Amino acid sequence: MEKLFLLGGLVVFSPDRNVLHAKSDASKRLSLSNPASRCLLLLIQRQGQVIERDYFFQHVWFNNGAQVTNNTFYQNISLLRRAFKEFGLNEELIVTVPKVGIRLEPQLEVLEEEVEDPPPEPAPSAPLDSALTEKASGRWRTIYWLLAGAVCCLAASAIAWQSQFDLRLSHYVPFSDEKGCHWYANQDVINFDGHKQFASTSKLDCQNYPWVYLSLYPNFPRISALTCREQYSRWRNNECVTHYYFKEPRHVGA
Repeated sequence: MEKLFLLGGLVVFSPDRNVLHAKSDASKRLSLSNPASRCLLLLIQRQGQVIERDYFFQHVWFNNGAQVTNNTFYQNISLLRRAFKEFGLNEELIVTVPKVGIRLEPQLEVLEEEVEDPPPEPAPSAPLDSALTEKASGRWRTIYWLLAGAVCCLAASAIAWQSQFDLRLSHYVPFSDEKGCHWYANQDVINFDGHKQFASTSKLDCQNYPWVYLSLYPNFPRISALTCREQYSRWRNNECVTHYYFKEPRHVGA
Protein backbone atom coordinates (compact mmCIF):
# COMPACT_ATOMS: atom_id res chain seq x y z
CA MET A 1 0.00 0.00 0.00
CA GLU A 2 1.18 3.50 -0.86
CA LYS A 3 0.42 6.39 1.50
CA LEU A 4 -0.73 9.66 -0.11
CA PHE A 5 -1.61 13.08 1.31
CA LEU A 6 -4.09 15.50 -0.29
CA LEU A 7 -3.06 19.08 0.57
CA GLY A 8 -5.71 21.79 0.48
CA GLY A 9 -7.81 19.73 -1.91
CA LEU A 10 -5.41 20.71 -4.71
CA VAL A 11 -2.13 18.82 -4.41
CA VAL A 12 -1.29 15.14 -3.94
CA PHE A 13 1.95 14.34 -2.09
CA SER A 14 3.55 10.91 -2.33
CA PRO A 15 6.39 10.62 0.24
CA ASP A 16 7.34 7.17 -1.08
CA ARG A 17 7.99 8.54 -4.58
CA ASN A 18 9.07 12.08 -3.53
CA VAL A 19 6.48 13.61 -5.86
CA LEU A 20 3.90 16.40 -5.77
CA HIS A 21 1.23 16.55 -8.46
CA ALA A 22 -1.96 18.50 -9.08
CA LYS A 23 -5.10 16.58 -8.16
CA SER A 24 -6.84 17.81 -11.30
CA ASP A 25 -3.94 17.04 -13.63
CA ALA A 26 -1.49 14.28 -12.69
CA SER A 27 0.81 15.35 -15.53
CA LYS A 28 1.52 18.60 -13.66
CA ARG A 29 4.02 17.16 -11.24
CA LEU A 30 7.18 18.10 -9.36
CA SER A 31 9.86 15.67 -8.21
CA LEU A 32 11.30 16.60 -4.83
CA SER A 33 14.74 15.76 -3.53
CA ASN A 34 14.86 13.20 -0.72
CA PRO A 35 15.59 15.88 1.94
CA ALA A 36 12.78 18.18 0.73
CA SER A 37 10.33 15.27 0.71
CA ARG A 38 11.33 14.22 4.24
CA CYS A 39 10.99 17.83 5.46
CA LEU A 40 7.46 18.06 4.05
CA LEU A 41 6.49 14.71 5.58
CA LEU A 42 7.73 15.88 9.01
CA LEU A 43 5.74 19.11 8.69
CA ILE A 44 2.59 17.14 7.81
CA GLN A 45 3.06 14.61 10.62
CA ARG A 46 3.47 17.43 13.19
CA GLN A 47 1.17 19.98 11.57
CA GLY A 48 0.53 23.03 13.75
CA GLN A 49 3.65 22.42 15.86
CA VAL A 50 6.93 24.29 15.55
CA ILE A 51 9.63 21.80 14.55
CA GLU A 52 13.09 22.84 15.68
CA ARG A 53 15.84 23.13 13.09
CA ASP A 54 18.01 20.59 14.91
CA TYR A 55 15.16 18.07 14.77
CA PHE A 56 15.07 18.46 10.97
CA PHE A 57 18.84 18.06 10.85
CA GLN A 58 18.72 14.81 12.85
CA HIS A 59 15.73 13.11 11.20
CA VAL A 60 16.16 14.30 7.61
CA TRP A 61 19.95 14.26 7.20
CA PHE A 62 21.96 12.74 10.06
CA ASN A 63 19.80 9.61 10.42
CA ASN A 64 20.33 9.00 6.69
CA GLY A 65 24.10 9.37 6.82
CA ALA A 66 24.19 12.88 5.32
CA GLN A 67 25.55 16.23 6.46
CA VAL A 68 23.73 19.54 6.21
CA THR A 69 24.35 23.28 6.51
CA ASN A 70 21.93 26.03 7.49
CA ASN A 71 21.94 27.24 3.90
CA THR A 72 21.02 23.81 2.52
CA PHE A 73 18.24 23.42 5.08
CA TYR A 74 16.62 26.77 4.27
CA GLN A 75 16.99 26.12 0.53
CA ASN A 76 14.88 22.98 0.95
CA ILE A 77 12.24 24.92 2.92
CA SER A 78 12.26 27.62 0.23
CA LEU A 79 11.79 24.95 -2.43
CA LEU A 80 8.70 23.64 -0.60
CA ARG A 81 7.23 27.14 -0.37
CA ARG A 82 7.78 27.67 -4.07
CA ALA A 83 6.18 24.31 -4.84
CA PHE A 84 3.13 25.31 -2.79
CA LYS A 85 2.87 28.56 -4.73
CA GLU A 86 3.22 26.82 -8.10
CA PHE A 87 0.35 24.46 -7.24
CA GLY A 88 -1.96 27.23 -6.01
CA LEU A 89 -1.40 26.83 -2.27
CA ASN A 90 -0.46 29.77 -0.05
CA GLU A 91 3.31 29.63 0.42
CA GLU A 92 2.88 31.37 3.80
CA LEU A 93 1.33 28.18 5.17
CA ILE A 94 4.95 27.13 5.79
CA VAL A 95 6.03 29.54 8.54
CA THR A 96 9.53 30.27 9.80
CA VAL A 97 9.52 31.01 13.53
CA PRO A 98 12.72 33.04 14.07
CA LYS A 99 15.37 31.29 16.17
CA VAL A 100 12.99 28.37 16.80
CA GLY A 101 12.04 26.38 13.71
CA ILE A 102 9.42 25.75 11.01
CA ARG A 103 5.66 25.20 11.29
CA LEU A 104 2.98 24.01 8.84
CA GLU A 105 -0.10 26.05 9.62
CA PRO A 106 -3.15 24.05 10.86
CA GLN A 107 -5.44 25.94 8.42
CA LEU A 108 -4.16 23.70 5.61
CA GLU A 109 -6.52 20.77 5.14
CA VAL A 110 -4.51 17.54 4.96
CA LEU A 111 -6.24 14.26 4.07
CA GLU A 112 -4.39 10.96 4.27
CA GLU A 113 -5.25 7.88 2.25
CA GLU A 114 -3.68 4.59 1.26
CA VAL A 115 -3.89 3.22 -2.26
CA GLU A 116 -2.83 -0.02 -3.89
CA ASP A 117 0.69 -0.02 -5.28
CA PRO A 118 0.67 0.04 -9.10
CA PRO A 119 1.34 -3.48 -10.46
CA PRO A 120 4.82 -4.06 -11.96
CA GLU A 121 5.00 -4.23 -15.71
CA PRO A 122 5.41 -7.79 -17.04
CA ALA A 123 8.89 -8.73 -18.25
CA PRO A 124 9.20 -9.30 -22.01
CA SER A 125 9.36 -12.94 -23.03
CA ALA A 126 12.57 -14.22 -24.59
CA PRO A 127 12.56 -15.15 -28.29
CA LEU A 128 12.47 -18.90 -28.94
CA ASP A 129 13.09 -19.18 -32.68
CA SER A 130 16.63 -20.53 -32.64
CA ALA A 131 20.03 -20.26 -31.00
CA LEU A 132 21.09 -17.78 -33.67
CA THR A 133 18.07 -15.56 -33.04
CA GLU A 134 18.70 -15.72 -29.31
CA LYS A 135 22.33 -14.64 -29.73
CA ALA A 136 21.45 -11.73 -32.03
CA SER A 137 18.62 -10.64 -29.75
CA GLY A 138 20.92 -10.69 -26.74
CA ARG A 139 23.43 -8.47 -28.57
CA TRP A 140 20.72 -5.95 -29.49
CA ARG A 141 19.39 -5.93 -25.95
CA THR A 142 22.86 -5.07 -24.68
CA ILE A 143 23.16 -2.19 -27.16
CA TYR A 144 19.65 -1.02 -26.27
CA TRP A 145 20.40 -0.88 -22.54
CA LEU A 146 23.70 0.90 -23.11
CA LEU A 147 21.94 3.54 -25.20
CA ALA A 148 19.10 3.78 -22.68
CA GLY A 149 21.62 4.27 -19.88
CA ALA A 150 23.38 7.05 -21.78
CA VAL A 151 20.07 8.81 -22.47
CA CYS A 152 19.05 8.51 -18.81
CA CYS A 153 22.38 10.01 -17.69
CA LEU A 154 21.93 12.96 -20.06
CA ALA A 155 18.34 13.46 -18.95
CA ALA A 156 19.31 13.31 -15.28
CA SER A 157 22.05 15.89 -15.84
CA ALA A 158 19.62 18.19 -17.63
CA ILE A 159 16.99 17.80 -14.89
CA ALA A 160 19.55 18.44 -12.15
CA TRP A 161 20.80 21.56 -13.94
CA GLN A 162 17.23 22.79 -14.47
CA SER A 163 16.33 22.20 -10.82
CA GLN A 164 19.37 24.13 -9.65
CA PHE A 165 18.55 26.92 -12.13
CA ASP A 166 14.92 27.08 -10.94
CA LEU A 167 16.03 27.04 -7.32
CA ARG A 168 18.49 29.87 -7.97
CA LEU A 169 15.82 32.06 -9.60
CA SER A 170 13.46 31.42 -6.68
CA HIS A 171 15.83 33.42 -4.45
CA TYR A 172 15.72 36.53 -6.66
CA VAL A 173 13.80 39.42 -5.08
CA PRO A 174 11.90 42.29 -6.75
CA PHE A 175 13.52 45.68 -6.36
CA SER A 176 11.96 47.96 -8.98
CA ASP A 177 9.29 48.46 -11.65
CA GLU A 178 10.98 50.90 -13.97
CA LYS A 179 10.65 51.68 -17.69
CA GLY A 180 7.99 49.00 -18.02
CA CYS A 181 10.23 46.22 -16.64
CA HIS A 182 9.72 44.11 -13.53
CA TRP A 183 13.21 43.98 -12.04
CA TYR A 184 14.47 41.11 -9.85
CA ALA A 185 17.89 40.91 -8.18
CA ASN A 186 20.11 38.21 -6.71
CA GLN A 187 19.65 38.56 -2.96
CA ASP A 188 23.15 37.50 -1.89
CA VAL A 189 24.48 41.08 -1.91
CA ILE A 190 24.59 43.77 0.78
CA ASN A 191 22.42 46.26 -1.12
CA PHE A 192 20.84 46.80 -4.51
CA ASP A 193 22.42 50.16 -5.37
CA GLY A 194 24.25 48.71 -8.37
CA HIS A 195 21.10 46.96 -9.57
CA LYS A 196 19.07 50.17 -9.33
CA GLN A 197 21.73 52.13 -11.20
CA PHE A 198 21.79 49.53 -13.97
CA ALA A 199 17.99 49.57 -14.21
CA SER A 200 17.85 53.36 -14.45
CA THR A 201 20.28 53.44 -17.41
CA SER A 202 19.24 50.19 -19.09
CA LYS A 203 18.04 50.06 -22.69
CA LEU A 204 16.59 46.55 -22.46
CA ASP A 205 13.43 45.75 -24.43
CA CYS A 206 10.84 46.06 -21.65
CA GLN A 207 7.95 46.04 -24.09
CA ASN A 208 8.57 42.50 -25.34
CA TYR A 209 10.65 41.08 -22.45
CA PRO A 210 9.37 42.87 -19.32
CA TRP A 211 10.59 40.36 -16.69
CA VAL A 212 14.27 40.90 -15.87
CA TYR A 213 16.39 38.75 -13.52
CA LEU A 214 19.59 40.70 -12.87
CA SER A 215 22.77 39.14 -11.46
CA LEU A 216 25.26 41.77 -10.29
CA TYR A 217 28.08 41.64 -7.77
CA PRO A 218 30.15 44.71 -6.72
CA ASN A 219 33.58 43.12 -7.27
CA PHE A 220 32.72 40.99 -10.29
CA PRO A 221 33.24 42.52 -13.76
CA ARG A 222 30.36 40.74 -15.50
CA ILE A 223 26.65 41.56 -15.22
CA SER A 224 24.03 39.17 -16.56
CA ALA A 225 20.38 39.97 -17.25
CA LEU A 226 17.87 37.22 -18.05
CA THR A 227 14.89 38.83 -19.78
CA CYS A 228 11.63 36.90 -20.25
CA ARG A 229 8.29 37.52 -21.95
CA GLU A 230 6.48 36.30 -18.81
CA GLN A 231 7.41 35.72 -15.20
CA TYR A 232 9.69 32.69 -15.12
CA SER A 233 7.95 29.40 -14.28
CA ARG A 234 9.07 25.79 -14.56
CA TRP A 235 5.58 24.81 -15.70
CA ARG A 236 5.84 26.29 -19.20
CA ASN A 237 8.33 26.89 -21.98
CA ASN A 238 9.87 30.21 -21.05
CA GLU A 239 10.84 32.63 -23.80
CA CYS A 240 13.92 34.26 -22.35
CA VAL A 241 17.11 35.92 -23.58
CA THR A 242 20.33 36.29 -21.58
CA HIS A 243 22.37 39.50 -21.92
CA TYR A 244 25.93 39.92 -20.65
CA TYR A 245 27.64 43.20 -19.85
CA PHE A 246 31.18 43.88 -18.70
CA LYS A 247 32.02 46.76 -16.42
CA GLU A 248 34.64 49.20 -17.67
CA PRO A 249 37.90 48.93 -15.67
CA ARG A 250 38.72 51.85 -13.42
CA HIS A 251 42.16 53.43 -13.83
CA VAL A 252 43.64 55.22 -10.87
CA GLY A 253 45.92 58.12 -11.74
CA ALA A 254 49.47 58.32 -10.49
